Amino acid sequence: MLVALGCTWGGSFLFIEVLVDEVSPMEVVAGRLFLGSLAVGGFMLWRRTRLAWTPWLLTRMLVMATLGNVLPFGLITWGQEYIDSGLASVLNATVPIFTAVVAALFLAEERFTAGRLAGLVLGLLGIVVLTGDDILNITDSNVLGQLAVVAAAACYGVSATYSRTLLREYDPVNLSALQLVMATVLSAPLVLLFAGAPEYGSMSLKAWGSLLALGLAGTGIAYIAFLWLIEHIGTVRASLVTYIVPVVALFLGWAVLDESIGLNTLAGGALIIIGVATVVREQGPGRQPRPEPVAAGVE
Repeated sequence: MLVALGCTWGGSFLFIEVLVDEVSPMEVVAGRLFLGSLAVGGFMLWRRTRLAWTPWLLTRMLVMATLGNVLPFGLITWGQEYIDSGLASVLNATVPIFTAVVAALFLAEERFTAGRLAGLVLGLLGIVVLTGDDILNITDSNVLGQLAVVAAAACYGVSATYSRTLLREYDPVNLSALQLVMATVLSAPLVLLFAGAPEYGSMSLKAWGSLLALGLAGTGIAYIAFLWLIEHIGTVRASLVTYIVPVVALFLGWAVLDESIGLNTLAGGALIIIGVATVVREQGPGRQPRPEPVAAGVE
């Protein structure tokens, strides 16, 4: 299940790369959120679970939907208009590092240890190696695309930390369903604002297949599988999916999209993965957090 999940999330970057050639980033975001909502809603119907909500919970989920879905999905999709899918996946692998930093700043039970600091430094060094000297040229579209994906990873880190307080009171699947529904509602007017009338009808069969895979599998079914993994093997071991995703995405980008894998990508990716491993090891099995809402995941 862990390998299957890593392959699914790794493939998501490939599907996004295909879609941005035909429709706008916000159309991709709205489409995947709608299909992801259907997948999680269908799972709840199959489990005969009612969707529980209160006005106060909806207000808090509005924050989660913005930070855990609309912003990061939009930033990653926009970024992939300018950078390769494999590079985007490697940069997105910094999510656990940002999560650890934000948690240390805002949660009393999370200490910022020397190990976590070392992981942060390695992760940031990996980003610098990936971007090279171009990072100083912030007007370059390629650099902006990379920074957008890093900003998306930071959003995931903030949303994961914010979700910890909610999970003490509510079922994670219920929270995930609410989050995806609210994110879908938020993204719909953004499509009209940034892209005008949706152009889903003009998409090719290849693009439709990519959107269905990205929405139903990568945004719905895969996140349910992630919750299942957390329940059965624990949060720390489930987080090992972080190492699988960029490997799969880099391979698919090379094999399917003919993307090149440079030495800086391999070196920077290695530093990021080592940094993530350091942070995860510092988390330790004795201080595992409860599962986060599905949309605060890797991708």
